[in-house]
Amino acid sequence: MDDAQVARLRRDAHERALRRPRLPFAGTVHDEARDGVGLRRYVPEASDAGTAVVFLHGGYGLLGDLELQDGPCRRLATALTAPVVAVDYRLAPEASLAESAEDALTALALLAAEGVGRLALVGDSAGGTVAVAAARRAHGTPLAPAWLALTNPNLDLTLGSFDAARPGGPDPALSAASFRAWTRVEDLADAPRFDLDASALPPTFLAVGDQDALLPEARALAEACARDGVRCELLELPGASHGFLGGDDAPAVLARLRAFVRDSAAADTRAPRP
Repeated sequence: MDDAQVARLRRDAHERALRRPRLPFAGTVHDEARDGVGLRRYVPEASDAGTAVVFLHGGYGLLGDLELQDGPCRRLATALTAPVVAVDYRLAPEASLAESAEDALTALALLAAEGVGRLALVGDSAGGTVAVAAARRAHGTPLAPAWLALTNPNLDLTLGSFDAARPGGPDPALSAASFRAWTRVEDLADAPRFDLDASALPPTFLAVGDQDALLPEARALAEACARDGVRCELLELPGASHGFLGGDDAPAVLARLRAFVRDSAAADTRAPRP
């Protein structure tokens, strides 16, 4: 994939996003930057000041920006009554996955410096890859998220789990080309897998359509959470394909996520102190 192809994919995705009508939002939306990382902050009128969410958009690790999932961010902030900070993280081929995760950590650090006590990460599609990578790096530090939510996430970057029999998945050829560039491998078999080890993850919510080719890796991460003692909920959406977060299934998924977050907070309160 050459520079012209990448530029075209990014331009087309940006233009499609701009053509979508803005969803109504009872709150404020403004753009800012931290250490060179572009951010968009969504603050609902009814907001829990002690909690904030960092959101990582999809796009194969190759495309996408703050416009790509503006609508889902508005829905997420409203559903959780919490500020959401979307991250314009660096993309392949110019940047590596490690650099993308570093940008997510920059957003977490900003919120922690502002006094937010309960941080969280939400990642959609390839943004799920970034969210898991960032959560692992933040484990055991003051930036560790209280919970993690992943919607139709890319977790097996080798594509070994990709189920081509499910018709509603992302493009496998574009995924392969992007993931090789993003993870800096020649052979895709050497790319990382994020679905086999949950030991460094916080309570994790997973939502994926049952027509999505990525369903097997979401199930694998849920199984890893069970083995590693990580609280997890896997929601499989009947008939749904990749990218459901911008469609009619989103409200029901966000309602389940809201309940998961509430129950996770209650479990934290009940946990014995060392």
